[in-house]
Amino acid sequence: MHRLLCAAAVQHRPISVLYDGARRLLCPHVLGYNQPGEWRVFCYQFGGESRSGPQPNGGEGIWRCLSLKNLSSVELLDGPWQTEPHARQRCVENIEVEAQDYPGGDPQNGQ
Repeated sequence: MHRLLCAAAVQHRPISVLYDGARRLLCPHVLGYNQPGEWRVFCYQFGGESRSGPQPNGGEGIWRCLSLKNLSSVELLDGPWQTEPHARQRCVENIEVEAQDYPGGDPQNGQ
């Protein structure tokens, strides 16, 4: 799972995951851990479900801070990298992989 999340961020590829039992479509931007050692991913959710129900169809997504311990069934998808501007992320304190550090475009520019 960790390897797939890293690959998705580096290659700017969307993923499909189960998070707390809900299928989510994500673009992972930052992967790392916080001070207590909990691995997290800061990602843009552009589709799928959440506890509050389905994502809106208006083309807008939402930024999420997800714990890797609650992720399962991670799959790399073919499709455009999706994003939108965001405030400074505070999800991941110790960054291992950040999508914007890899060639292939600035993920803040979106598609």
